[in-house]
Amino acid sequence: MPPPTEEQVFILVRETVINSITNFIQNRMDVVPNFQILDLIIPVERKIRSIVGGMETSLGTTLWEPLAKNLAQLNGFEVINENLLKPTIMPANLQSTLQIVLEGRHNKNPVFNSTNCHDRIKEICQGFVNNPIPSFTSAPKGFGVDIWLRKDGINYFFDTKTVQSNVGGYSKCFEQIINWYAYFYSQFPTQNAEAKIVFPYNPFGEDNFWDRTMGRGWPLEADNEAWVENQFWNFCSGIPNTYQIIHRAFVSISESGELNERLQAIFYG
Repeated sequence: MPPPTEEQVFILVRETVINSITNFIQNRMDVVPNFQILDLIIPVERKIRSIVGGMETSLGTTLWEPLAKNLAQLNGFEVINENLLKPTIMPANLQSTLQIVLEGRHNKNPVFNSTNCHDRIKEICQGFVNNPIPSFTSAPKGFGVDIWLRKDGINYFFDTKTVQSNVGGYSKCFEQIINWYAYFYSQFPTQNAEAKIVFPYNPFGEDNFWDRTMGRGWPLEADNEAWVENQFWNFCSGIPNTYQIIHRAFVSISESGELNERLQAIFYG
């Protein structure tokens, strides 16, 4: 299946963004926010800040996730609309391997690079080929997968994150990745998987994201465990400079004024 054209991507992005914001507005229209003391002084501004903050917080699930899935589907990926399951009782040898990998990375042992961490987890799970784990359950909160794609025999797991990480954020991201591998290979030990954290755009402009972000993203391994902007979007769409097309679609929506009436209604209605 050939990759889509720039025009196809532009149209799809535009439609996805409009639908995302429209759905957010519809779901938010009847919500009555809790009282805050600033309502007595700047009620309109406080309301707008609350709505915009909610929109920003929900971008991962309301916009980036459906956009990535739509682009990937257009590019011939299979979109798996499920979540990873974890063993109901984590086998002791797998739990021990996860702990070794975590400690190795946090101790900055160069042996525990992304390839080594992945391979250790997959290797220990080969024991489950002949002795399958009997039962699985839902992954704990915070360890789910936003986007699960499959192509050419490889399962790809992604989670989109805010581009402004807080203290401990990158450690949690690394923990997510190694747990995804443990969950997947414990159930499908003979299959193949690649997992990455996604930062959907670079807030630092032309500057390198990893040079500017907190702690240079440690303990995440840039490129191998995390992608920024076009690393991810080009992968999904199959064409270069996809983020620039996304940016152009946002500008087009702004200039067209298509969402103005709906935005005015929720901000000032």
